[in-house]
Amino acid sequence: MKEPSSVPSPMGDVSALVQQRVAVTPETLFTVRQATDAVIAPDGQLAAFVVAEWPTAQVKQRWRIWCADIESGESYPLTKGLTSDFSPTWSPDSITLAFASRGSDPTSKPQVYVIAAHGGEARQLCHVPNGVSDITWSPDGRRLAFLALEGDAPSEDPLILQPGKGRFRRLWTVRSDGNTSEAVTSDRLSIWNYAWSPNGEQFVVYFADGPERTDWYRGQIGLVAAHGGLLRQISQLTRQAFGLTWSPDGSRIAYVSGEWSDPERGGGDIFIQQLSDGRVRNVTPGLDWSPGWCRWFPDGRHLLCAGSDGVACRVSILDEVTGALTTLIDHLVIGDRHWPHLSTTSDLRSFVATRSDQHPYDVWYGELLSAHDERQGVTWKRLSRLNPLAEETLVLNRTERTRYTSVDGWEIDGLITWPARREDGRLPPLIVFVHGGPSGVWLDDWGQYLPQVFAAAGFAVLRPNIRGGRGRGVAFADAVLGDMGGKDFQDVLHGVDDLVKRNLVDSERVGITGWSYGGFLTAWTLTQTRRFKAAVMGAGISDFHSFHAQTNIRDWDMRYLGQPPVSPLTHPDVYRERSPISHAQQVTTPTLIVHGEQDACVPVSQAYAFYRALMERGVPTELVVYPREGHSLSERQHLQDYYQRLLGWFQRYL
Repeated sequence: MKEPSSVPSPMGDVSALVQQRVAVTPETLFTVRQATDAVIAPDGQLAAFVVAEWPTAQVKQRWRIWCADIESGESYPLTKGLTSDFSPTWSPDSITLAFASRGSDPTSKPQVYVIAAHGGEARQLCHVPNGVSDITWSPDGRRLAFLALEGDAPSEDPLILQPGKGRFRRLWTVRSDGNTSEAVTSDRLSIWNYAWSPNGEQFVVYFADGPERTDWYRGQIGLVAAHGGLLRQISQLTRQAFGLTWSPDGSRIAYVSGEWSDPERGGGDIFIQQLSDGRVRNVTPGLDWSPGWCRWFPDGRHLLCAGSDGVACRVSILDEVTGALTTLIDHLVIGDRHWPHLSTTSDLRSFVATRSDQHPYDVWYGELLSAHDERQGVTWKRLSRLNPLAEETLVLNRTERTRYTSVDGWEIDGLITWPARREDGRLPPLIVFVHGGPSGVWLDDWGQYLPQVFAAAGFAVLRPNIRGGRGRGVAFADAVLGDMGGKDFQDVLHGVDDLVKRNLVDSERVGITGWSYGGFLTAWTLTQTRRFKAAVMGAGISDFHSFHAQTNIRDWDMRYLGQPPVSPLTHPDVYRERSPISHAQQVTTPTLIVHGEQDACVPVSQAYAFYRALMERGVPTELVVYPREGHSLSERQHLQDYYQRLLGWFQRYL
């Protein structure tokens, strides 16, 4: 739609020119900036955050640390790294910011740097051969902790695999005025996340006794002295844990636990463990949304918690004693896309978060309202506006929230993005986007901009939050265990049925696509029904036998194909029956298959196998393999190519 232009008045006044609004295209991604990792200074005066952007002609995205003055609302770049500055964290006195950076060399390993809060030259603290992640300050500001792999990279000539052999993720510290890192944990344990105790004398950690990514699924919680030593296991978990946090008096640990497909991307129930006697209590049983983060208020009784709720996010106050929950925020999208959370001051009255509405993620400041010690809600203030041109010139097609009934009477939440109304009156074709995980979730944010690309090209897009994902509680997430491709597949079909019955989409022009678990369910769907006329399978599983043999997360298929866990040795029939390749003779749908050549999670052999099966069946198919890419695409040229092919395939067949 073109808005009327303004012209100068006879009196000489100059009116602003109105630019024609433009549609979202595959190129739009490379013109916008995204804010992530927002952290508030302890004194509540400044907020630091990461800005991800695509400099012209740069192969990969660049990350830099920005800062925002909370009173004035002014935001500005703080670091000058040419490739990756990330993981910002404030010193307790709010004077210094620590972060990880690759400096000027994109091939180097990220190191710990510190910089003054108001700018200046950054200083590297120490050199760690394998790079660092997850940096935090000690409560007294004298040390910083971080995680880093131990040992040299294994030789690939020849490649030798041995059980229990590999590089472990160790916890380290470095003095804030020093230059030498000191190991806290053993080189025979992998630390996945951790938190300083309130007095700074010890850490609580989520750890595994193996070096591989798959060992994360069998992790436990333990305690270790801050100066290093033996780790003492305090849990008997049967599921994964995340969001470790101490009570103010150091007597209890709170954490979120559930069965998740991806490290540190889950929601579940909140548990509290007494350190004195080891007693553990689930304080949110039966909750119908999915917390993934929590922090204690200074009173030691209430916790602030955040998580996914349907297609949006929720922030609530939890009373540890009664289990009562008071909602502060709902219907908004906050936190980084995979992890709704806040960064708070010590009293939890002020916080910052990234937030997305009808714009890419920006940083917002919030304050808890209170009256007579009853916390009533939140006031918001926007701190950054990284994409004013995109906000004011892009045409955003309407996205609406929907809910429909699937098998067993379960209600499924989803999002529908509509194209502009067609002048010829025809119903639009429909594309179903299946999320990954299956512990993923679609949120009503601008971060998933591909639906807008398809809507601009005339397609309707349905993003269903099928069972197995976050946003509806533990029972909903657990419903996929032992049933991948079962009722979650039916959730997809019922979403299509709902739109067809309402006469909103063309039933003869329906396509499906997904990445990772969404790629698996796309392939599976094609073997179970001929309803879909085109498909794009991204980084998907086609054969669970060979997947188990080659993946770096073999515990995942064992836990998700059966409860209790199964294996190809004990249940080969389950592995065969739930593999799309076993039913590929049923496929007639034209299918584009895309994959990263170096994908360690879902090896590229999965793509070759499904491609070969469809080719030999005479099904229209193409296989595109992107060199140097892992489980997700990161190079500009590859992303551009993928988005164009994705759109082009559906335009060709629908």
